Amino acid sequence: MTLARSKRAKHAFLKHFSHWGIVSHACRLSGISSTSTVYAWLEHDEEFAIAYRQAEQASLEVLEREAFRRATEGSPYKRTSYWKGQPVGTDEKTEYSDALMVTLLRARAPEKYRENLTLNVTQVVKAVAGVNPEEVV
Repeated sequence: MTLARSKRAKHAFLKHFSHWGIVSHACRLSGISSTSTVYAWLEHDEEFAIAYRQAEQASLEVLEREAFRRATEGSPYKRTSYWKGQPVGTDEKTEYSDALMVTLLRARAPEKYRENLTLNVTQVVKAVAGVNPEEVV
């Protein structure tokens, strides 16, 4: 691959990767035949590696933006109501994602929204081995 062609391929890959966040998909869209090409660039091209990490962060932000939208604005859909097998009306509904909301809250404020689970060694040994380590001589 010539230097100019390699530069174009890297640029195209990074553009697609920043949107999709999936190496193989970005390769396909960029005309790169193998993901191993990208991994070789990561290993041997520091400038590309930096741009890759920036694109990876950008793709994460795309996912976060969509998760936030689904959690707060919901996903609209139409629902048809039936009576005795016949449609009697259609109404618009919006479905929100409580699971996405909880996930976003835990990511942004883990100290406040994380699951609180405290285990000590004695509890783990009791659960796994079925014995109390304090009673073992």
